Amino acid sequence: MTESSATRALAIETVAHYHEATKHRPKAYAPGPGFLDWDSQPNPFRRWPGAPVYRLPLSEGRGLRDYTALYGTADHACALNEQYLGLFLELAMGLSAWKRLGPERWALRNNPSSGNLHPTETYLLLLRQVSAQLAPGLYHYAPFEHALERRALLPAAQATASCDANPGIFGAIAFSSIIWREAWKYGPRAYRYCQLDLGHALGATRYAAATLGWRAQLDSVPGDRALAALLGLDRDADFGAAEPEHPEAVVLIGTASGPSPDWPEVASSLLDWRGGASTLSDQRVDWPEITRVLPAMVKPDYPGIPSWHSNLTSTAVLPADESGDAADLIRRRRSAQRMDRNAGTTLADFERTLRRALPRRSSPPFDIWPYAPAVHLVVFVHDVVGLEPGLYILVRDPAGLDALRAATTDRCFEWARVDQASLSLYRLMTPVDLRRLASGLSCHQGIAGDGAFAIAMLADLGGCMQIEGAWAWRRLHWEAGLIGQLLYLEAEASGLQGTGIGCFFDDEVHALLGLPRDPLSNWQVVYHFTVGRAREDTRLLSEPPYTHLDVSTGTVVDHD
Repeated sequence: MTESSATRALAIETVAHYHEATKHRPKAYAPGPGFLDWDSQPNPFRRWPGAPVYRLPLSEGRGLRDYTALYGTADHACALNEQYLGLFLELAMGLSAWKRLGPERWALRNNPSSGNLHPTETYLLLLRQVSAQLAPGLYHYAPFEHALERRALLPAAQATASCDANPGIFGAIAFSSIIWREAWKYGPRAYRYCQLDLGHALGATRYAAATLGWRAQLDSVPGDRALAALLGLDRDADFGAAEPEHPEAVVLIGTASGPSPDWPEVASSLLDWRGGASTLSDQRVDWPEITRVLPAMVKPDYPGIPSWHSNLTSTAVLPADESGDAADLIRRRRSAQRMDRNAGTTLADFERTLRRALPRRSSPPFDIWPYAPAVHLVVFVHDVVGLEPGLYILVRDPAGLDALRAATTDRCFEWARVDQASLSLYRLMTPVDLRRLASGLSCHQGIAGDGAFAIAMLADLGGCMQIEGAWAWRRLHWEAGLIGQLLYLEAEASGLQGTGIGCFFDDEVHALLGLPRDPLSNWQVVYHFTVGRAREDTRLLSEPPYTHLDVSTGTVVDHD
């Protein structure tokens, strides 16, 4: 075994150990804080004091496209200007509402987050001049103020060269994670949630871009170190005692697909750096499980990317629906806290949702995704009119069917294909009421059993890490979060609501399916999700998202 292969094997073993150590079990939940230290609760909004601030306009009323139209080809792309840039950032990562319960008040966002803690920070790289104020450079998006903070400028010569080399690309949106925001509540398991949140952010970005007719393409080329240099995350002096940010991903934004810019050259050209990171907590706890695994998770430059199978690139005809304005649907998306056990869904809406969950390169949100699909959906059907309740599986990549069937040979499943067009949906066992089981597997949460259906997402974790390296663990969680974002919007389009569930009993799901418990085996559950009709909590008051801003000046006003 060579040194490089030994290092690779050690990284995979380290990640597998982390995954195993952070599993919840019925008699022993994963390690975590014994209580919530409210005095050290992280601020959900990071700012960069000292950086110039540019307020973005807020859009009201209808958006530019219907939700159904997002899955087709855009007839035109909106011009790059402050108005559309503001709408893009708002729909992707901006506020959606404020909730109030007694004296407590908290913000919701268009991108969901585990525990509403929002570890994901957003940066904008402009390669083109947007306005007299917004010149090419690096900006941090501040969702509370709906503003851009300029971190650095990109010289005109470098901006021109980048535009000439990438005529269809006018910039990129990039993400980092502040792990402490999740670890404050969830301890070592927090890193899982950061990666799931990143997947949701990718989905939110793709849908927001689609409302404007823009393209969004996850750039698989730069590794973590290159991305840290590009975003200034390696500038220790700019952080001081503030919580560090870990580089995650960069997405090209434009009117057409294009090659990756020379990011190291762009990074080295950035100048006139401004601002220092705000501190989010007076104190924080570093969990050793996360500290140990982070070096093993580092994404390299130019990783090998398995090609998609050609039979996944075609576009199936999807039924029309009456979902309405896309921007309105995105803004009204909420995570249900309780489900109405007596409300199901139609077979047409169920089938449409699963068809859109297939990884087609020709329509959002999966046209953002450069990697071979590796996540499949185990579906607990509770109340879908026209379909027997029971256990099903949607094989999102037909190439994975044989491996899945082989892995579950110890269970006497039917593996009968459901006769529905364009779907590799297999019935494993019916008719059977799985409400109690689904809730039990999701840490005894009623929402998993009270909805119309629930989903457990299975990832080819061991297989992907052996091919791509240990860092692939992250991108598998991104893929699961990306699917979750689609499920959220599809639920809303069906007049229902969804909820991502990060708490589940990993090995009990594996036992149900007859999968081996070995953490290095191919199949591991990485995310749960449920869809149904939400039961409204009448104790909560809802307020518009930007009532704290004086729209005429963009300044923050006293919301009380």
